[in-house]
Amino acid sequence: MPHTTKKGRKPPPRGKTLGRRAKKEAPPPPPKEAPKQPGSDEWQQRFDKAGAAAKKVAVDLSGGFDKAFQKLRVEAEHMLKKGQHTRVRIKFRGKQIAELPVAVVAAAEIAGLWWAGPLRLLLGHVVGKAVLDVEFVSDSETHVVAGRSFLASGDLDDALKEFDRALAMDGKNAGAHLGRGIAFKLRGDKEQARRAFTLAEEYDPAGESGREARRHLDNL
Repeated sequence: MPHTTKKGRKPPPRGKTLGRRAKKEAPPPPPKEAPKQPGSDEWQQRFDKAGAAAKKVAVDLSGGFDKAFQKLRVEAEHMLKKGQHTRVRIKFRGKQIAELPVAVVAAAEIAGLWWAGPLRLLLGHVVGKAVLDVEFVSDSETHVVAGRSFLASGDLDDALKEFDRALAMDGKNAGAHLGRGIAFKLRGDKEQARRAFTLAEEYDPAGESGREARRHLDNL
């Protein structure tokens, strides 16, 4: 006698389930996370990478002081004509030994006196190959650094003031334009941000500031 249920109905064949239970509903897909805004540490890391506006030159002393001085003077003349850098920092083995205006280093007569005097005394004992680390920097960088600090802490108004001061001294400072762009982007002002990023890329197309600006432009 075939087995029946209490109500006289036959049980469903093995391997089959009732219609209601035939298919389990698939779980809903997880919600997409909104893109995260960089935190203060990440902004600072990006700026440290993108804001290096100093031009660095290695001056080899092994060929003699006169030859090394000529190379440095030519670089200083070039920087003076571009007008983007105002001071020269000279380091030896990681220690800064001098900081002079670019105009002084570019002027052969004035710089020659300093080069032949104090520097020779400082490095006269060096034997063999020696290299001076020379950096051409801009006074405006002081304000760019301050602006980055304010930006990293979320103080957008003071950050913009510092970037504007930097640009008043050096209108082609790509790091300052980049900083303004990020500040305006965080404010939600896409039009102003786009203008600032465009200028940063224009003034530093092959550098970190320009590349960082391009990444922001692509994501606006």
